[in-house]
Amino acid sequence: MMRRGDGHLSRVSLLAIGVAVLATGAARLLTALIYACTNVVGWFDPRVLGVGYANIEQVLDGSLVGRAAAVLCVFKTVAWLVSLGSGTSGGTLAPLFTIGGALGVLLGAALVTAYPGLALDPRLAALVGMAALFAGASHAMLTSAVFACEVTGQIGAIAPLLAGCTSAFVVARLISHASIMTRKIERRGVHVPREFGPMVDPVA
Repeated sequence: MMRRGDGHLSRVSLLAIGVAVLATGAARLLTALIYACTNVVGWFDPRVLGVGYANIEQVLDGSLVGRAAAVLCVFKTVAWLVSLGSGTSGGTLAPLFTIGGALGVLLGAALVTAYPGLALDPRLAALVGMAALFAGASHAMLTSAVFACEVTGQIGAIAPLLAGCTSAFVVARLISHASIMTRKIERRGVHVPREFGPMVDPVA
């Protein structure tokens, strides 16, 4: 025999189940839309799909310049921001290097056009661009410069790398105190220390 209030409980249970089903369906729909958007971008430029190590190599060896670099920069940025903004898991190092390298090539070409006497190697511009963008996004200035030197073996590029990474770091810190690595967890209320200091016992 159904007791008084059991009907309300059943209705609440059914409502909760319905909400859960709708939420699951909405999440799946969002995931499908994200994949569809990324695939549409990849249809126009397949280079934006995947990790992108080949793109980084082409940017650094000077074989990816001009319009090709501009198209890659725009499409890779769109695909990466859609994936990152959706909350799905994704990388940051390779996309930032790809976008930063392409930006470096474009800015280097613009400087050479504005100042024809400027002897600027597009490969150096790409290297500084990718390291600077990663330094600004991660707030890891020295790490970005040293990492770029070690990976490419271009120790002689340390001066422009430090200049580019320092500039990007200063601008990024003026815009936001959180890096791309800490933004999400700070939104969840987790405090992320940014400076070295004396160890504090959280239990004390």
